[in-house]
Amino acid sequence: MTHPDLADEQAYLDHAYACLERMRERVGRALDAANEFSAVALEAWQRKTLESYEDAERGICFGRLDMDEGGSLYVGRRWIHDEDELVVVNWQAPAARPFYTATPVTPQHVSRRRRFRTDGRRLVDIADETFGGSGDGPRSLGDFLLEELERSRDERMRDIVETIQADQYWLITHDTEGILVVQGGPGTGKTAVGLHRASWLLFTHARRLRRDGVLVVGPNRTFIEYVSHVLPSLGETSVVQRAIGDLRERSQPEARDEPELDRRKGDAAMAELLRETVTAHRREPEQQLEAMLGMNYVRVPLARVREIADEAWEDAPSWEAARARLRMGLLRAFYRAYSDKLGAAGMRTFEELEKALSKSGYLKRFVDAILPPLAPERMLVEALGLARRPKQWTHADIALLDELDELIHGRPKTFGHVIVDEAQDLTPMQLRMVARRAAGGWLTLLGDIAQSTGPIAYEHWDELLEHLPGEDADVEELVVAYRVPSEIMALALPLLPRIAPHARPPEAYREGGEAPRLIQDADVARRAAEEAVVLDAGEGSVAIVAPLGLVPAVRDLLTRAEVDVEGSTVEELGPAVRVLDAREAKGLEFDHVVLAEPAAIVEEVEGVQGWRHLYVALTRATKSLTVVHREPLPWA
Repeated sequence: MTHPDLADEQAYLDHAYACLERMRERVGRALDAANEFSAVALEAWQRKTLESYEDAERGICFGRLDMDEGGSLYVGRRWIHDEDELVVVNWQAPAARPFYTATPVTPQHVSRRRRFRTDGRRLVDIADETFGGSGDGPRSLGDFLLEELERSRDERMRDIVETIQADQYWLITHDTEGILVVQGGPGTGKTAVGLHRASWLLFTHARRLRRDGVLVVGPNRTFIEYVSHVLPSLGETSVVQRAIGDLRERSQPEARDEPELDRRKGDAAMAELLRETVTAHRREPEQQLEAMLGMNYVRVPLARVREIADEAWEDAPSWEAARARLRMGLLRAFYRAYSDKLGAAGMRTFEELEKALSKSGYLKRFVDAILPPLAPERMLVEALGLARRPKQWTHADIALLDELDELIHGRPKTFGHVIVDEAQDLTPMQLRMVARRAAGGWLTLLGDIAQSTGPIAYEHWDELLEHLPGEDADVEELVVAYRVPSEIMALALPLLPRIAPHARPPEAYREGGEAPRLIQDADVARRAAEEAVVLDAGEGSVAIVAPLGLVPAVRDLLTRAEVDVEGSTVEELGPAVRVLDAREAKGLEFDHVVLAEPAAIVEEVEGVQGWRHLYVALTRATKSLTVVHREPLPWA
């Protein structure tokens, strides 16, 4: 049944789009009034602003609040105005809060909340929730949310700004200056909360964060590609998004270590080993600083040189800073010695003396003999006891090189806020790498201890937090699993007592999906490929999650069947059959998942981590799960 207000609300949306067009025109004309000095900066602002307007086209307005005292407020992706008229308020604004948090028990002065379903610029449906009144409108919120959850997955993650739930909104807008930990099981929306939190923080703390920036860190490049479109769709184009292995931009991780070496390299004790390796290159001065200036011999005695070297080293923030302080300390001491010896007859300036000492590289060689120039890569080879530099750096090496960067060159660029997804997989050394980029220790960590599949098998968040700045952290939980249907969740939840006995089980929001299919076959790779090809002929995204040792065989079978499994990172998320191991599948979601040989997934990783890999694999599907196995099912 068509909602009686559909035509009126369509007219209002048309008015909002007309206002947006006028806002575009005003931004377009702004460059005409600029002078040559401001044109470059204004052009960059103009480009970003117009991009944000373009992103606002999808769902410019997705709801309305009617207040007890009269008046209405329309809520959308961005602020829309026309002269002095407020047409749409952006979702991050405090005025929009009741749109996400009002309930019949606490209506927050809202008499009615109205939600819009749109197709482009066309309004197709309306859902009303009446507070303190006689009931709902023709459609309920649950209908809208279920429709969104049951839509086929795209090659990239979508924003959820239209259907943010109250439990998610409280964490998005959590106002803490320290560390916020968002613990949540599969499908609870942790990643969406983190990305929308970045947008909310940039709006709420604009002055600080527009200057210092926001960094989003993900587990791998595939994940970053998957979530890369969410923030631009919210009008945020300035957030830096990086995979953990790409935080050190000068090195690209190309390999992985064996588990035991991975754990050793990730241990916090490596920080002290690296510091000792660097410090061991400090040398005691053995010569005085001396030079002939015309007919005059000027020297700084060895005892004073040693004092200067100690002063330069004490509390220096980095090796290079100590070298710079040593050089300047030697120059100043030499200038004083020159002045003391010649008095008024000493007519040379400080710069002239610096030039004389630097001639033929004398001063540089003198400094190098005490604090030689160091390269992080060479120091890592030395610390690890290697004969030569490896052909490829591993993921664990990147965190060690980053530690050495700080020891030798000083801190990297810092950000006002850092958001880390799948944080439970980071080693202590990787956590240190993240922490040095968080100015003031302001971070949001997203993750699930039950899905901890990294080198370190954490049991509690406290074990991670001890490697981050600050004494206190707020640990909050998301419990409702919106993505994974109850039929699939029921297969995974019995693993929780084994893999995370302290974790609260997620509660599936929706039911009525397909029951998982269990298929026993002697040729698991062939059967898994066949099942995936059949699913790929229908609607939605398809993935095969297999043990690492089986991935090449599955990929080969699909390639020979002319099914796309290759291509760029972005293309790998497009309409085709993806083949992933459990670790690669972390944070991703697919309409249909074929899980190959679960027993091997458990066995290929030592201890509880193997069972956690299986838990991840079981919870990637939003519609159907097919399990293909030859060995007995491990949960049986």
